[in-house]
Amino acid sequence: MADELGILLVEDDPDTQANLADILEMDGYQVRVAGSFGDVRNAGLQPEIDLVILDRRLPDGSLEDALPAMKELLPNAEFIVVTGFADIENTIAAFKLGVTDYMLKPVQPDVIRQSVARIAKQKRVESELRRQQQFANQVLETSETLIVVLDLQCRVLRFNSHFTCVTGWRLEDLVGKDFIAHCVPETEQERIQGVFEVTASGQPSAGTRNGLRTTDGHVRQIRWSDSLLRDEFGQAKSVLAIGIDVTDVVEAQVAAARDHRLAAIGQTVAGLAHESRNALHRINASVEMLRLDIPVDSDLRDEVDSIARASAELHSTLEEVREFAAPVQLHREMVMLHDVWRRVWGYLVRLRSDRDAELVEDICGCGCPVNVDVLRMEQVFRNLFENSLAACEDPVRIRIHCKCDGLEQIQVDIQDNGPGLTIEQREKLFEPFYTTKARGTGLGMSIVQIIIDAHDGEIRVVDAIEGGARFQIRLGKHESAVGGPCCLGSGVSDA
Repeated sequence: MADELGILLVEDDPDTQANLADILEMDGYQVRVAGSFGDVRNAGLQPEIDLVILDRRLPDGSLEDALPAMKELLPNAEFIVVTGFADIENTIAAFKLGVTDYMLKPVQPDVIRQSVARIAKQKRVESELRRQQQFANQVLETSETLIVVLDLQCRVLRFNSHFTCVTGWRLEDLVGKDFIAHCVPETEQERIQGVFEVTASGQPSAGTRNGLRTTDGHVRQIRWSDSLLRDEFGQAKSVLAIGIDVTDVVEAQVAAARDHRLAAIGQTVAGLAHESRNALHRINASVEMLRLDIPVDSDLRDEVDSIARASAELHSTLEEVREFAAPVQLHREMVMLHDVWRRVWGYLVRLRSDRDAELVEDICGCGCPVNVDVLRMEQVFRNLFENSLAACEDPVRIRIHCKCDGLEQIQVDIQDNGPGLTIEQREKLFEPFYTTKARGTGLGMSIVQIIIDAHDGEIRVVDAIEGGARFQIRLGKHESAVGGPCCLGSGVSDA
């Protein structure tokens, strides 16, 4: 059976028309006929026509005049011209206009058959390529993997829609830009640049995991398999990177390891705190006995008071350790979150009484109540505010921005104008016993994270807008508050 090829025969001579139609139909082709260019124009757009065989001169015009319009009406067609005049100039002109073949009348059957067969084969190959391209595009766009194509300078050529779903980046945002510089966290760029160079040299890589920055400031963890794409001549053309989002798996592994470590630490420090508290009780009892025996104006009284202060500091440290080791029991109640942090700012009046310190609020559009443990949330804000006051030189400006993040969450951003956090500090900030201060247990931020986690929330360090340290807290809103009224305005709490 002949290839399915849509053929249109445009010929005004009845004998030639009948002869050519008979030849093609004997080979199994379905042939439509027309007697003029006007007949074709009147029939309108016909994308199913693959081949047009037409006389160079017809009653209503010549090929040179009509071919551009014919191509618009028959966008998928190839053109074979038949003519009774051997004219080299017209032949060249026809090929310049884009015809595929040029034949003299009377047309020999074998000649027309060979030409049509060649075009049919070409159309078949093109059709198969289109099907393969459509299939590849469908796989590319429906696959729940991240597919990125980079040139050999690591510039973005294209990526699939799932990449946009995961990261928020649109192709027009990144095309032609350095992928590593724009999408990979700074701490990992050098390592990933090395992986890319290895892949670009022809060695595929698999199992590489790195962070991928999203447009909303988050970092997703992606495991990549990379390979080099070559052209038909075997020359390196581009790098194909296929990634799987493993953020949830990585976070679960980190959380499990952290919980195991914290459990071990908790058991140790709980016993230590218990024994130490007993010793402190004995020290305090002895101090009180000494105070009874030593006059107030004696030089020894200062030494006794120094012992008492050291005992109090050690008691405070042990209480923090005990609190870290103990399980968090929440006693939730409905509260406006801004009332909590304003109350904490008031508690710190002595700490900032002789300083130029302000709490600058921007809470427009977020007046929904939350269901939280108020004392625990006070502890969160106290720790963050105290850290900022300790890190910042006057004037101290702590900015707090609260907004509704959808219908179910609120987002609180807290940023100071201090020196900010180093890469190491950002990575280790929530680790138990990590501190950059000369004094302290290094448990404050670990306890903050434990409290937020207990509320099914999230706290993380994000890039500061204008220097300083910036924290972002997400908490779920109480269900009765969803869609509720919210307008609080904004303001400044002075020293």
